[in-house]
Formats: sequence, structure tokens, C-alpha cells
Amino acid sequence: MAETSSKRTCLIAIDGSKYATEAVTWYKNNVHKPGDHVLLVTAVDHRKHMQYGLHVSPKAVTMTPGNPDSITHAFAAEDKKANEIIDKVKTLTQGLGMETEFVKMSGDPGECIVHKAKESGAELIVTGCRGLGTIRRTIMGSVSDYIIHHSDVPVFVCRH
Repeated sequence: MAETSSKRTCLIAIDGSKYATEAVTWYKNNVHKPGDHVLLVTAVDHRKHMQYGLHVSPKAVTMTPGNPDSITHAFAAEDKKANEIIDKVKTLTQGLGMETEFVKMSGDPGECIVHKAKESGAELIVTGCRGLGTIRRTIMGSVSDYIIHHSDVPVFVCRH
């Protein structure tokens, strides 16, 4: 009887941090099998640059948009950072024998990762974790926490 080879798709979230780099290394050493397709996904979150500023005066509260040139410059800087993250991880993965695809998305990182996993039919999501405490994570949010609670596939969080 002939063996059927199924090609798995695994998604690894990358953000340029040492925790994401450790997640890539952990995946390669513990999970990767020849023939796996590895999606390395980074997300650029431009929302903070599109928020209105709140100005409070003694007589009124007004909301005014930010400087359009400043917003354009901030968008370009975020895109440049995402490209640098991709280049850094490309260097890390060269020669490891992994079939990789790099994806740059725009939006909330957790939502982007879960969406891409669903869209690509990923069977596993691997992400790093900074190890925020419960209170800080509750206030600031956590990408890994979001992924765990919203993913339809198994998620492995590489703790430092």
C-alpha cells in the first residue's frame, strides 16, 4: 500500500522580537517535517496613526485629525520596519531546509494571524510570547492571548 503524503501548512507569527525568533527556531527543531509549508506572518498595525487627537480646552472638547504628512511618514516607517523583520527572519531560515512564504499584512496582529491561518488552511500556529503578567495583559492586550482564544487550529505559544 502506497503512503499518501499530506503537505501541512504551519503559520509562525513574527514581529522582530527575540521571542518570535525563538519561536521559529523551536518550530524547526521540534515540529517541522520535510514538505511542510511554513507561512511566516507579520502584521503592520497602522490604527494608532489614524486616531484623532483629543484637545481639551476650558470651554470645549474637540477632536482634530493629525498632520497628514506625519501620518504618511509613520505609515512608511511601519512598512519599512515590517520589511526589516521579514529580511531578518529570511536570513535566519536560509539553509534550514524549510519551504517558507513570507506574508506582510495590515491590521490588528492577532486578527491578521487568525485570519491568515483560516484562509491558508494552516494546521498549527506558532507564536512567541513576551510573558506579560495577567494585569498588564488585561490592560494592554496580548497578541498570543488573542490567537489562543480565536483560532480554530492548535496554537503553540513559545514562552521565553
